[in-house]
Amino acid sequence: MDTQKLVQLTNNIVQAYYQNDLRLFFEYIDEKVLWYGPAKGQFLSGRQAILDTWGREDNPLHFTLGNVRLDYSTSHPSCYCEVMMSFPVTTHYPNGESIRIDQIIHITWCERKLKGMEGKQPRMLVIHISDLYENHEEDVIYPVHFNQIYKGYMPLTGSGRRICFHGVDHTDHYLLLDSIRWVESYGTNQHAILHFDETAAKVTASIQQIEDSFPEAFLRCHKSYLVNPKYIMQVRRFRVTMADGKELPVPEKKYTAFKKTVREYWERTEQ
Repeated sequence: MDTQKLVQLTNNIVQAYYQNDLRLFFEYIDEKVLWYGPAKGQFLSGRQAILDTWGREDNPLHFTLGNVRLDYSTSHPSCYCEVMMSFPVTTHYPNGESIRIDQIIHITWCERKLKGMEGKQPRMLVIHISDLYENHEEDVIYPVHFNQIYKGYMPLTGSGRRICFHGVDHTDHYLLLDSIRWVESYGTNQHAILHFDETAAKVTASIQQIEDSFPEAFLRCHKSYLVNPKYIMQVRRFRVTMADGKELPVPEKKYTAFKKTVREYWERTEQ
């Protein structure tokens, strides 16, 4: 079992699922799959039960996913793999309302020998979506009437290019590039810490690799820091203040050039 490919496949399935494209989801569920949630009392056993239930579903909803974190572990021998996903998701309703929740998904993968296919193939054996929100009596699977029960959630904003970073703790982060506010060097300049959504992730990429890969997204304010100019609030003598209140250093010798670069960025953006 190639764990890294399986983690990527999990991300692809979930990303497609929340774009209302269920083909990969249906393709990889096991014949004996167990499906739990997300609402209280939602439980399905077996592939056919899932196909029959979704066949009765009329889903008018659209979804927006934020930054995605994946953690995983394998058994020994490695015939099973556990993948945990966490991310904010906003449900958009036809009446214009949007409700955000923090979603956690736990998927147990197994390997099966399938008729007509060589070798063992990965299949989702257990799918657990852990929200446990109250289910509206008229809902089947999707929370079509969820906004009649829960109010007051802030809608998620953020879109654009999504990129993968490997965490130093063997997690994978699928981040919206625009959501990364600033980056700092970590671990003798071999790794970096990404700051986003008031949280942070230690990743295996170096600050130099990030700067080289995404020159359109970051500016170098210091040898140990990159900043996303969209989150710059103020540039003053030898300091740059970010939207989250963090102050980062700007070397005296580079201050004038950096200030000019920021000004030119905003002039291009406003054109």
